[in-house]
Amino acid sequence: MIDALISGKLVRDPALKTGQSGKPFCNFLLSVNTGDESPVVVSGIAFADVAEKVAKLKKGDAVAVVGPMKPTTWADKASGDERHGLSITAQATLSPYDVKNRRGNTAGTPSKPVIALGGADDGFSDPVDF
Repeated sequence: MIDALISGKLVRDPALKTGQSGKPFCNFLLSVNTGDESPVVVSGIAFADVAEKVAKLKKGDAVAVVGPMKPTTWADKASGDERHGLSITAQATLSPYDVKNRRGNTAGTPSKPVIALGGADDGFSDPVDF
């Protein structure tokens, strides 16, 4: 297994399900641009609160996922050919909606954090808007 951080767009709406233990889980497909002509589709699964967070997203939403990733193999139902892919177990996610909420921005307009650079005596202590 490889610990990975990948980002991409959801291929379809994720669906929240409940396992036999009564805990939620969510399967999803993520289209990841690798710089080649066609993107790589990565299948994913999330559990508990991460699953509930992913389930609120919709097809086409951008999301970054962190977790163990492994190669997978399966037989194509139509042709019977062996197929290869990647699968990730989401331990954490980040979407543009999370960033907006963390900044305390609920009005829909971008907020501008201010970062002070340098020390008080060096002439570079002006605040910088981003």
